[in-house]
Amino acid sequence: MVKYVCLRCKREFDETQLAIMMTVRCPYCGYRVVAKVRGEEVKILRAI
Repeated sequence: MVKYVCLRCKREFDETQLAIMMTVRCPYCGYRVVAKVRGEEVKILRAI
């Protein structure tokens, strides 16, 4: 599940709450700028 964060009120919400609004807006304050939250896992790649 994809998590988003509002850049104004800093609240986190998921994609189901975003789909209810039918637009890209924060469900709490209505701000239109949201960002995806980065995952917790760390990927280690071997260099060639």
